[in-house]
Amino acid sequence: MQTINLNGQWRLSPNDKKAIGPFCTYFLTSPSIPCTLPGDVHSALLEQQLIPDPYFGTNELQVQWVGKQDWNLTKVFSVTKEQMESGMPVLTLTMADTIIKVLVNGEEAGTCNNQFRRFRFDLSPWLREGDNTMELQFFSAEAVAMQEAEKLSYPIPYSVYPVSAKHRNLIRKTQSHSGWDWGPCIMSFGIYEDILLDFIDEGIVESIVTDTTPISEKTWEVTVTVVFNAPQNRSLPCSITVGKDAGSQKGNANVTTGLNKLSFHLMCTDIERWWPNGEGKPTLYRLTVAIGDQTFVKRIGFRTLTVKTVEDEQGGKGMTFCVNGREVFAKGANWIPLDALVSRFSDQRYEQLLQGCVDANMNMIRLWGGGLYEKEAFYDYCDEKGLMIWHDCMFSCSMYPSNPAFLANVEAELRYQIPRLQDHASIALWCGNNEDLGAIGWYEETKNNPIRYVIDYDRLNEGTVGRVIRELDPNRTWWPSSPSAGIDDFSDNWHNDSRGDMHFWSVWHEGKPFEAYYSIKPRFVSEFGYQSFPSLSTVKLYAPDEQLNLTSPIMEHHQKNDRGNSIIIENFSRYFRFPSSFEQMLYLSQAQQAMAIKTAVEFWRTLRPHCMGAIFWQLNDNWPVASWSSIDYTGKWKLLQYAAMHFYSPIMPIAYLTEDGKMEVFVVNDRPRPLLDAKLSIQFCHFTGEKLNKQEYFQDFPAQSSTHVCTIDPKTQFKAEAQDSFAYIKLVSSEIYRENCLFLDRPKRCTIINPELNLSIARAPEGFSVTVSCQAPAFFVSLDAGNLKGNFTDNFFDIRPTAQKVVVFKTKEKISIKQFRDLLVIYDLYGSSH
Repeated sequence: MQTINLNGQWRLSPNDKKAIGPFCTYFLTSPSIPCTLPGDVHSALLEQQLIPDPYFGTNELQVQWVGKQDWNLTKVFSVTKEQMESGMPVLTLTMADTIIKVLVNGEEAGTCNNQFRRFRFDLSPWLREGDNTMELQFFSAEAVAMQEAEKLSYPIPYSVYPVSAKHRNLIRKTQSHSGWDWGPCIMSFGIYEDILLDFIDEGIVESIVTDTTPISEKTWEVTVTVVFNAPQNRSLPCSITVGKDAGSQKGNANVTTGLNKLSFHLMCTDIERWWPNGEGKPTLYRLTVAIGDQTFVKRIGFRTLTVKTVEDEQGGKGMTFCVNGREVFAKGANWIPLDALVSRFSDQRYEQLLQGCVDANMNMIRLWGGGLYEKEAFYDYCDEKGLMIWHDCMFSCSMYPSNPAFLANVEAELRYQIPRLQDHASIALWCGNNEDLGAIGWYEETKNNPIRYVIDYDRLNEGTVGRVIRELDPNRTWWPSSPSAGIDDFSDNWHNDSRGDMHFWSVWHEGKPFEAYYSIKPRFVSEFGYQSFPSLSTVKLYAPDEQLNLTSPIMEHHQKNDRGNSIIIENFSRYFRFPSSFEQMLYLSQAQQAMAIKTAVEFWRTLRPHCMGAIFWQLNDNWPVASWSSIDYTGKWKLLQYAAMHFYSPIMPIAYLTEDGKMEVFVVNDRPRPLLDAKLSIQFCHFTGEKLNKQEYFQDFPAQSSTHVCTIDPKTQFKAEAQDSFAYIKLVSSEIYRENCLFLDRPKRCTIINPELNLSIARAPEGFSVTVSCQAPAFFVSLDAGNLKGNFTDNFFDIRPTAQKVVVFKTKEKISIKQFRDLLVIYDLYGSSH
């Protein structure tokens, strides 16, 4: 099969030059500009300096006109006589965003109307030998959505954000492109995958799907199903190989004109299983499928993965991911798109973020339903790194149409995406949507006529999405919505903690204190979060010096949650002494965020096995902004990501205070083997560093367990006054060393003294070694290397005068010690208000 790759430079022009005249005069005198595909229109305009950087200042508002216009992309390419005679010319467009008419030599060859589908067009009637012109006419998705809205017999409501495109729920496009409460409104146009013109002779493979069944611990039966589209009847040689010598099969396949489903069966031996991060090695095997002159390679993993949802005697329903028969406590974060501009997606950014998950002891990522079915690199890295994927389908925070045309479009989307993705060992669950079930109770329209919208929801989510997924991938768990209590259960899973997965937003959106996390005993929490600002180096990417104030126009524009800054500042005064400067506000917001999520995760982990998952909102940003992320847009770790390294650690001593001031102490062991001969010590100390009383416990801790060690009354048992002292908890054995720290009162009431921090810097093999020491106990100690790319091996820690802390800043940038020292800033809780 011969192929012409149509990637590279195209020419971009507006469909109506006069319409964009008020916004951009360039096209009134110039016909077009270069645009690279795969890529997007906004990036091409930005590269030619025809629009300002939408991420800087309030420029987002200045580029709204781009998404409201129609655009044309044109390319001239040559076809040889040999190619014309070699087979049927078929154009393939994937990740085509969104409403597109395809013209070849001036004639319409097809249309696209769904970013998440694969479109194939036979160009035989229009293609010719020699030069050909292909034109892609992009129509404004927002304008088309508004036209669709006018056709509705009743309104279909959706969530609206500070800067929003209208009726985004009527178009099959990344929903967050229309703006969200953490992201900009950039209604992009583009083609985001390779543009291929294949000359089909033998036929074309539509999908390859593998099913694995364990026969014994090391032997698995493998069924490979290939959907092959043949232009004529013929016999083709075929071969299937798994690994180097795990299993193989050769033969011939007889195909007939049209779609053929070919099945191959083989037995694979000496197989090592795929395991999530922290549970074992994520072993993968190379699967090679050859049909005729076409060869395809993918990697598969051998594992069983089920979701146990069992009704209990108290009327609750658990939710536990079981891998290879082992119950796994899910630890992770929610994933949003890498960038608001898809042309900025890269394998390097995928790898960096997902490795950050592994480094923070996560084993699950939730791919959120307002984004997109990700590029292959995302899934490949999750497979390699042992990150289970909770996979939403691409619907979020809205009602959606249920007319036949919309449902047929969604079905076609899924019939492409599910076979494309289902062989990835990392995908643990298909979920119908994000919060659409709960959204039935959000809007005036739905409240006034709930039956109408429940019927719409059921037709889409169960009648189409659920039906197709269960048909195509019956061995994977189907979960109707997040949050939900499962199939045919319409519980309020924002406030009902007893069934299925829960979204718990009472601390952020309802303004409850962090201690409210102790008020629920959830089975699985798939969303909860707390905001912070990015570091100063990131803020300076979008705000000039004169705007470095939380209430400046630019700082408020880069806060998409309407009450976000107020909530952060309110909790400054609730828990801390007010920060002394803008820079300290940024630091303290990150410390506060880490403290909030640590409070929740540690408590819920002590509830194991009642609670079996905590997935916080959110891992990443799609532009530089104040948000719930733990890693900011530049890839720089916020303090929450460093805190996650500890609160997601497989073995962890945990302590928390009850309402009456008692201290509950637990040890959690997620490993599949016990922790033997461990010593747990609880040391109370004065803020001066003076040691008070100490309690020690010597015991074993079972595998996959949460063990309650003791209940302590600090004041009566240890004479520890809440405002003058803190508890230091240490767990030690021959194989581990873990620390934790607990304030006995809110930090603002505590008599913390100046720790007189001291830094010593030296070269290290991967960057720079930093030794931190103190004269008095120091809390929430945080190092910041400005805009230098890299991460610390540890950060956001507490230290005592008797134990200095050594961390390494890992960087690939070549700078001197002096340059690093000049960049390095240290923060701590005492210094934040002094």
